[in-house]
This record gives sequence, structure tokens and C-alpha cells, in this order.
Amino acid sequence: MSQIASIQATQESILKHHGGDAQIARERITQNFERRHDDDFWRFWDEHVAVSYQAGDAIVDLGAGIGQFVDVCAQRYPQSQVMGIEVAPYMLADPLVLPSNGRIIVDDLNEPRADIAPNSVAMVMANMLVHELIQPIKMFKAAHEWLKIGGRMCVIDVVRQPLQDYLQRRYPDTQMWRDDTTRADLEDAFEHFLEHNRYHPEDIVFMLESDGFKLISCEPLRNGGQTRIVVEKI
Repeated sequence: MSQIASIQATQESILKHHGGDAQIARERITQNFERRHDDDFWRFWDEHVAVSYQAGDAIVDLGAGIGQFVDVCAQRYPQSQVMGIEVAPYMLADPLVLPSNGRIIVDDLNEPRADIAPNSVAMVMANMLVHELIQPIKMFKAAHEWLKIGGRMCVIDVVRQPLQDYLQRRYPDTQMWRDDTTRADLEDAFEHFLEHNRYHPEDIVFMLESDGFKLISCEPLRNGGQTRIVVEKI
């Protein structure tokens, strides 16, 4: 498969995952940025991910959206090149205006081929991305190659949970049994349940460790509905 065909296949897959509505997907992702990157997040980032960072090291954000994380990191680390990799056209159509040390690269997240020098990156972020990919192995392999020894990758994602927990979060009380809860809405809920329940945290750790990463931490978020994993290149 050519690179263009590969990118198109990934774009179609991710848009399908987002329900086929590009505008809603863009709005949800961008509007939730501040909540997902609050003061507690940045304390965690400084203490667990940025430990080997030195001025000049590159930083990579996988699944960068319109570039919000790239923008913040470019300002926090003005001596570093901050690169966001994105494939969804509705994210790329109107990206943020970034500082001079930040940029967005269009690349296939299922198999990144971005021209990033091996052993040049101190930190890689993959936030709410892994469950959207058909397979994350090639992405993890690319991140491992880019990272310097001691560099770290942070993976934050939804993970497998009981159907009861998932549906009760979406339909509080007995809402899913009401007559005005449509078939279309229920089908959407069950489709997303399958997509959001691809992996246990242990599955993601297994893939990362199999690629040669060392596990630093793995902790539950949002009552176990998400996980936050940090690994290090050794």
C-alpha cells in the first residue's frame, strides 16, 4: 500500500470512529483540552515524563488535533522543536497558529514515517489515540526509534470496562430504557462501547514492553475508565 493510500485508509477509519461527523469530533476534542491538561496533569508531566529533558531535545505529540498540546509545549520549551503528528483532515483544515518552534506534520498514525531523527526526542505524548487506531504497534515502534535513551512516552487512553459501568455513565438511572431513547442512539452507544473497550491497561503495557520500553508507571483515571501509562526507552 502506498503512503497516500495508507493515510487515506487511516483517515477513513478515524472518521468512522468519530461517528462520521467531522465537525462534532473536532469540537469535542478541542473543547476538552483544558480539562484534560489542568494543573494536576502538568505536575504529573514534569515529575514523570520530563525527567530526562534537556534544552534542545525534540518533543512529539501523536494525534495532535489542531495543535493545542504542541502550542503549549512550544511555549513551555522554547529551545525545543515540538512536532505534532495528525492525519484527520478536519483537524488539519484550520490548525492553530503555532510558535516558530512548533509544527504539525501530516502522517499516518497507524505507521508514522515522519522525518524525525532517531534518538533526538525526549518526550512523546499519545493522548486518547491508541483506541482509535487499527493497530498501534508501528506507532509505538516509531516512537521508540525517535526517543533518546532515557526519553519517555506517556499514553493516556480509554480502556476496557464492564458494560454496566459504560452504559450507566452514558445513561444515568434508567434513561436507556425510556421510550425517547432512540434505537440510533443505543446503536451508537454499543458501537462506541466496542471501540472504547479494545484494550486492558495490561494490553497496552504488554505492547510497549515488547517493543523494548521499560514501564515507569501505570495508573487508573476516571474510576478505571481510562489509564495513564509512562514508559522509558532503555
